[in-house]
Amino acid sequence: MKNIKIKLIMLFAAAVIFSAGIVKAENNEPSTLNDLNIQIRQELVDLFKTPVPLNFQDKNLNGETEVVISVEKNGKITLKSVEGENNVLKHMISEKIESLNLWTDIKYAGKSFSYRFVSQQD
Repeated sequence: MKNIKIKLIMLFAAAVIFSAGIVKAENNEPSTLNDLNIQIRQELVDLFKTPVPLNFQDKNLNGETEVVISVEKNGKITLKSVEGENNVLKHMISEKIESLNLWTDIKYAGKSFSYRFVSQQD
């Protein structure tokens, strides 16, 4: 009888611990268009903080680029355009952004965001 009580107490304690983790789960869905813009910007900042493997013949990555990112009908966040004078920099930025797999709510379908990248190497 005592053994059954101990098992019931352990089962109850485990249920309480695991249910607390489920209740505390975060909701990462943006509530406004501005929140989505902030989340995308943070993803881009994190992406470009990582070291860049330079597999290009021309290692000149100086310059400015304008990037347009939009939300598709299915909620996928995609790169629409990269404009700038340095083709090597444009290609590197395009590859890095296209490597992301970002999605959001379909209520933001058709919305676009513009970002400006400035790259200066010493």
